Amino acid sequence: MRLSQAQRELFHQHGYFINENGGAYLSGTSLGYTKKVEVASVYERAREDCGERPNISAIARECSTSTWFVRKIESELREFGRVLKEDEMPKRREGPIGPCSKSLDNDDMLILYQLYLDEPSRTRASYIQWLFYFTGKVVSESTISSFFNKCFINKGGLCRPNFVPYDKFRPENYEKMLEYVATVSKIDPSRIKFGDEKHLKGQELFNRKVRRDVLTGVVPASLTTSDFRNTYTITGFCGIDPRSTPVWYNIHDDTNGASEFAVHTN
Repeated sequence: MRLSQAQRELFHQHGYFINENGGAYLSGTSLGYTKKVEVASVYERAREDCGERPNISAIARECSTSTWFVRKIESELREFGRVLKEDEMPKRREGPIGPCSKSLDNDDMLILYQLYLDEPSRTRASYIQWLFYFTGKVVSESTISSFFNKCFINKGGLCRPNFVPYDKFRPENYEKMLEYVATVSKIDPSRIKFGDEKHLKGQELFNRKVRRDVLTGVVPASLTTSDFRNTYTITGFCGIDPRSTPVWYNIHDDTNGASEFAVHTN
């Protein structure tokens, strides 16, 4: 069954992934005994029809699973004559299993997560350096990637954050906001429907990415200096008055404030 884009987004919101054949799965968990029996029945039917080993890819497409899962079912059928339930599966090795289970213990994972909370844009090399500093353990960059991308429901890959200047809410800006509200309140609403500002080149100066929080799925904001706003800015207004131009804008170098809006609304 081919999934629509809306269905794919819903699965992703709940931490599921979509394989190459359109099947949904949760990383680190099995598909369940019912799915194993379904694949086994399709496999046996195909083997009876062709009289030899069936096409693994064709079975995977029909059951919306991966070829690896079909080969796993094939192996159980050959060895045991049936598929096994979860409590019947033989342990492959002693100790914990799963991504990073051989290279990281619980204390190591806690340290890595604390390092993430300290600086979400931290590089993999920095994680390696500080993990060695605290524990004396040396790991590879691929281990750090596996920890963030495979050990939790939410993938902690790098993505673009929201930039929030740390001086945005300083008292001077709050006073300007009050001045702006007072100025706009004196204007006939029919003249101005909406006024806003947008930055044209500021984001190009701060293009670093941060990792998504693997526990909450939230992308943390990145605090920047006030220089982030001191680039070209576009001030625009949308009006509903038929006697004037419905859309008007102006591009300038300065930071927007109440005075900037007042100049263009008078």
